[in-house]
Amino acid sequence: MSAWGPGRAPRRVYVTDCEGPLTRNDNAQEIAARFLPDGAELFARLSKYDDFLADVARKPGYNAGDTLRLLPPFLKAFEVTDADIEAFSAAGVLMVPGAIKALTEIAALLPTFIISTSYTPYLRALCELSGFPLSDVRCTELSLDSWQMPEDEKAWLRDEAAHVMARGLIEIPDEAGSADDLSPADAVTVAQLDDLFWAQMDGRVSGALVAAVRPVGGGRKLAALEEIVAAKGVEGAGVMYVGDSITDAPPLGAVRAWGGVSLSFNGNGYALAAAEFAAASPDAGVAAELAKAFAGGGRDGVKAAVRAWPRPNKGETPTGRAGARVGLVAEEPDALAEASAAARRSVRGERIARLG
Repeated sequence: MSAWGPGRAPRRVYVTDCEGPLTRNDNAQEIAARFLPDGAELFARLSKYDDFLADVARKPGYNAGDTLRLLPPFLKAFEVTDADIEAFSAAGVLMVPGAIKALTEIAALLPTFIISTSYTPYLRALCELSGFPLSDVRCTELSLDSWQMPEDEKAWLRDEAAHVMARGLIEIPDEAGSADDLSPADAVTVAQLDDLFWAQMDGRVSGALVAAVRPVGGGRKLAALEEIVAAKGVEGAGVMYVGDSITDAPPLGAVRAWGGVSLSFNGNGYALAAAEFAAASPDAGVAAELAKAFAGGGRDGVKAAVRAWPRPNKGETPTGRAGARVGLVAEEPDALAEASAAARRSVRGERIARLG
């Protein structure tokens, strides 16, 4: 799908997250919901704990998106297999409207890559659906079948899942810097989860499984991006990165610092804080149009396209090019945040928007 022939070094590359810019799923959350009792709510609790560890406690060696490390022990405890995840993922890919067309158009213009925190079976399903080469994808490897967990440990983890469910969702104040800034109840929840994952699981199969899974999120997304840039011989200003969540903040921030194009697509607060540009849209066509501007004129071309973008009329139903809200985050942060939140809820659903 690349327009660049052998031996011809590209001047620019396009790199995108998967869930959000391309698909409407939260595959890991959906796996939890399908295979675990009260799995969606269990995943929500683990996700908020993940936010705390990555963004507040800044636990050494822990990255945003490492919820995908925390989930596998419970999947193993409830007898979930690799075949289960493969079949479920293949049957459930939900594309953002226009995403396959946009991805095809972009890849015809620029070397194009996907960096995703999602598990490999889901990305394999996306590639089969879209025709995108799996070799140009970086994602989280997972193999449950290669782990043998004792039955008593499985039973213990099933009980622990119920204990996690007995606690509420952690609420993180905007300026929180440690567990001391949480409510007393949430501080207890964090302490209990700390004990479960980093003390009680230590020395067990579950602890080894948590350590072995290496989600491609946060810092590891940036590392994957840096590997792509080095392999393609591209300067930082020749990178366009599209993301929507906390796991995309490090690559978005890096690309912005490099002088490339950092685009929040229906992004949450983390993505908007890291990106220079933002788009809120019910379909992926806006990404293709901005990628065309990038291919032709780099960051300056994108900036010109953003400034020339038609604005929707007040109360207008978001459809077509005029329905997408596009801008520079520094110039209209509140309006872009409001539009992004609305588009995120509309495209991906209330539950995923609540998770961030």
